[in-house]
Amino acid sequence: MTTAQSASAHFPDSQVDVVLDLRQWPTPTDGQEALVTLWQQLEPGLYAKPLAAGALHVWESDAGRITVEIVRVDAQSRWAAEDTRFAIAAVRQQSALVYRCATCDRAGRSGYGSFRCRSCGDAGRPDRMCVDHAVVLDGSLLPSCPDHRPSCRGCSRTAVFWCAGRDCRTSVAWCEQHRKRHPQDPDTDYCPDCYRRAFPVCEEPGCSAVGTAECDWLDTAGHTCGRPACTRHARRWQVFGYERVGIGLCRAHSQVRSLSADEILWQICGTAGRRQGQRMPSLAAFGHNLRNAGHRELALDHHSIRARLTALHARMRSSGTSPALRAVERAAGDWDRQVKERIGTVEQGEVLVARLRAIVRELDYRFGAEIADGLTLAEYKPARPPASGGDLWIRVPEHLTGKFIGPQGSRIKEYKARLGMEIKLEDGRRRTSR
Repeated sequence: MTTAQSASAHFPDSQVDVVLDLRQWPTPTDGQEALVTLWQQLEPGLYAKPLAAGALHVWESDAGRITVEIVRVDAQSRWAAEDTRFAIAAVRQQSALVYRCATCDRAGRSGYGSFRCRSCGDAGRPDRMCVDHAVVLDGSLLPSCPDHRPSCRGCSRTAVFWCAGRDCRTSVAWCEQHRKRHPQDPDTDYCPDCYRRAFPVCEEPGCSAVGTAECDWLDTAGHTCGRPACTRHARRWQVFGYERVGIGLCRAHSQVRSLSADEILWQICGTAGRRQGQRMPSLAAFGHNLRNAGHRELALDHHSIRARLTALHARMRSSGTSPALRAVERAAGDWDRQVKERIGTVEQGEVLVARLRAIVRELDYRFGAEIADGLTLAEYKPARPPASGGDLWIRVPEHLTGKFIGPQGSRIKEYKARLGMEIKLEDGRRRTSR
């Protein structure tokens, strides 16, 4: 839109100032002479009409439309007449189009090409589009011209939206028949495959809830099972402690007590390696999980656990399981240090068991010798400073357990007092504290 020079410089005693709106008048009106000629044709149409600031007077014809807006009127001028002096204060006109719409041009019309088609640009065509001819699908502001409107990936129909799913990433178009709307966000749409990945149905028979938890079970190549479960039916194997999310398991992989020791170590190491920020468990934590799965003897043998982890590392290197491989390699130094610490702890435990044998012989004159000969170390857990003592886990022959404990726990209480620490029994099936 351009503004013409004020005509009041030629008519300083004008009675009425007007703004001439030619934006819908296609005939060029450039220069003062053309403007005066046009006004001479328009002015008679105002005669005998009331004059008021803000009033609009419109002339329409097949050629177009012209609007005159009255912006100032003398107090004495109420009606327009042949002797009324008018001044054109401004002219509103369409600006020259910098970018023209190619589709409008082909139809003999004029439209401002504010959009560019990426496909046209890739083909070396400088064509542009106006707002009426630009094709913008739901899900992205990427415009296309009518010739390059995207087709549906699934059936070649005319596409109406870009899929926001993880695989399509708003770069694949789909038709209305393939649209799956987000459950809560009406502005986000998916193709059927991306919708199933984003909102999988729980694997539990008869449950239609969204499966937000996936089975983390790993095959030998390191690929996860991926079966989904909702929060109500999800199963978690708490191998990393209760403060961290455990390994998700589907129904088919939930029987962890039947797993071999090597399978348990692989599932824990493989899952920890896939998770960002998840540290590898300590040897003691591995032992805890092995004990819960029935591998009680191995659970106490940190040296053997470390040897199995070394063998697992070698298998990972041969198969190229890179995320878990790097995580195992980072943890190797800590595991080696824990083995050395364990050796020292076992030696301390054996000393404490020898003292306990002597105490049992001293306090139980009837069965003390037999009990003492059957006592063996299961595990010694030193107390963390500044606490003192610790926990001494021992094994007692099953037929002597009651005699070791004594009536209402009287014997074991004496042994604890004399030894100065907790004494706990491991019976091969479970751990008990008296």
